Amino acid sequence: LGPIAPTAAPVAELPEPPFESPPPSAPMTHMDEDYLRDRELMVPVDGVRPEKVADTYWQARDGGARSHQAVDILAPRGTPVLSVDSGTVLRLTKNTLGGITIYATDPEKRFVFYYAHLDRYAKGLFEGKTVARGEVIGYVGTTGNAPKQTPHLHFQVMRFVDERQWWNGPPLDPRPFLSQTGDRRRAAPPASELPELQ
Repeated sequence: LGPIAPTAAPVAELPEPPFESPPPSAPMTHMDEDYLRDRELMVPVDGVRPEKVADTYWQARDGGARSHQAVDILAPRGTPVLSVDSGTVLRLTKNTLGGITIYATDPEKRFVFYYAHLDRYAKGLFEGKTVARGEVIGYVGTTGNAPKQTPHLHFQVMRFVDERQWWNGPPLDPRPFLSQTGDRRRAAPPASELPELQ
């Protein structure tokens, strides 16, 4: 037999981001916690106060096979969804469970923010866009597997641990770090537009 011709190696493709929460992993460090507290995160739904964000983080899902590892913020359909912090939009995507979703990050790319079940995106939103804390990025809806009569935002925070798999970092309960009421009128300028200290 003659030599076998080499075959081309398959092109590796990035997997789709997870439809729901990734598995739990190592706990946060004190430096992570201090950083998030200093960011003064805003509740990502207009008009919702931090104390009104229900504790749904550890709720059972899939018949108890896993925990939610996110918070559901109920609001009327079409309520503005706000950027929880200044940062950058990483990805706009649609999937069966999350529906219309947004992945974004903080200015230092230490955390990833996941917004799901949106009714639609805000006009002019695109991947790579710099956004301000409090800026409208979408609207509350019921896309994906959300109950059609229960509009809400599925919101999750994950650590950014790998540039190649930024959507798969360990999640954390965002409620202790939400310190500002959702208010689109108080949108902070994006980090890239802040004046430099002299």
